[in-house]
Amino acid sequence: MTPNLHTSEMRDAQATFFDLSLDLQLVLDDAGLIVLCNNAFAKMVNKPGQELVGTPLIAYCDSGNADAHNALTRIPQNQYPTSFECTISHFDDTPHRYIITLYPQPNGTCHVIGKDITPYREMENRESERNIFAEALLDTVLTINTSLALEQVLERILANIGKVVDYDHVTIILVNNQQAEVVGSLRKAPYHLDVTLDTHYMLRIPDHPSLAQMLVSQDYLILPQVDEPPAWMTNHHSHRRGSFLGAPIIVDTHVIGFLGIFNTNSEFFTPLHAQQIITFANQAGIALQNARLYQQAQSAAILRERQRVAQEIHDSVNQELFAASTYADLLAKAVKKKPELVTKYALDVGRLVRGAVEQMRMILIELHPDALTNTGLDTLIKSLCDVLKKRVGLDVDFTANDSVILPEHDQVAFYRITQEALHNIEKHAQASLVHIDLQATPAAIQLTITDDGIGFDRHHIPHMHFGISGMHDRASRIGAALHIESQPNKGTKIILRKPLNE
Repeated sequence: MTPNLHTSEMRDAQATFFDLSLDLQLVLDDAGLIVLCNNAFAKMVNKPGQELVGTPLIAYCDSGNADAHNALTRIPQNQYPTSFECTISHFDDTPHRYIITLYPQPNGTCHVIGKDITPYREMENRESERNIFAEALLDTVLTINTSLALEQVLERILANIGKVVDYDHVTIILVNNQQAEVVGSLRKAPYHLDVTLDTHYMLRIPDHPSLAQMLVSQDYLILPQVDEPPAWMTNHHSHRRGSFLGAPIIVDTHVIGFLGIFNTNSEFFTPLHAQQIITFANQAGIALQNARLYQQAQSAAILRERQRVAQEIHDSVNQELFAASTYADLLAKAVKKKPELVTKYALDVGRLVRGAVEQMRMILIELHPDALTNTGLDTLIKSLCDVLKKRVGLDVDFTANDSVILPEHDQVAFYRITQEALHNIEKHAQASLVHIDLQATPAAIQLTITDDGIGFDRHHIPHMHFGISGMHDRASRIGAALHIESQPNKGTKIILRKPLNE
């Protein structure tokens, strides 16, 4: 049985709980002014409870909090408990996050309970920071396996540093003995990030104490207060005070470069920032080293081709075979339960398998040493069209006035440019019709690729069209002209023309 308590005893118990509670507890009048507060609230603001009577609770909440303002200025209209989250600064100016709940009372007052959730929010923030750091690290690791082009690696590293630590200016340096080369920098502008990869300049490491120290110690360097960024971070002095964090990029115990990070806030960087940057720099070092080796060794072209073929098998053949197996499973079930779907599933299986076979045939042709150079260009391009048509059901029309085999480098370039163009159409164009025309004359050979897709602004090429630069590079290497015409919502036209004067 529950013992009966006199009204006075219940009030005493409530008062004791009110005063001893670790949560903030207050009573407000209908204007949101404090009528009564417990010891926890008085201790938080470091004032006696009597002095707090008559002050508005909203004065202690973070300014601009619309939820707090609405709840605390409309107490008479609140018929049900209302909660909001706000920041309240303690007497020592440390901000704490609270969940405040208002309980309307029949006499017009309001009982308030505030729970300090700062530890939980800090845990969430730390978890979020770890996730962001892991994302940046993963993206950098993926760069090792997906790109060997130095500029792409540098851009990816510079973009990901911002996920690890806040900065105003960051620079990447690559080392060769006692010489160092600034190969990339990223500066925060008012509304965008300015990435610079084409302003390389050389410097001597012994002339710069910060670089020399990191080269010898192979450890990070934090300068809590500097009048300006180190001279090697920029060609001109910014004359801005702040703090500096430097980290060596190490591969196999050798320093191959440095990361320099500047923030305009003094004493900004912490050892935790430094440890994260070191971890990031080690992974970035592998990507940078691979990219440098790729530039120096012709054999890296073989590695890129293997990666491309593996990706092609994964993206097309593997997916088509998986889809075919799924339809095959559905086909077996449809025989018993939905006979009307048997024909459809059987046709789908056949279509997907034929597409996978055609794709594998093209991959095998490319892997054969002489396949691309001893097969008519019209035959190769028609095969690419057939693969695209069977894989995604896109209407692809191909015409050619003659069968021609070009010199080896020309033939491969025309094939690869066509392949990249069709890849971009499949991934980005949202086209329903593609027309490819190959015209050969004694004077020149011209390839025209047209689609009716969404097009793009040629003056602001989106990141997804990064393959366009590769197409231009291939064309220039064989002395061909590549012209791209496109407007938003008006499709795209690509013209590749190679003079055949010889």
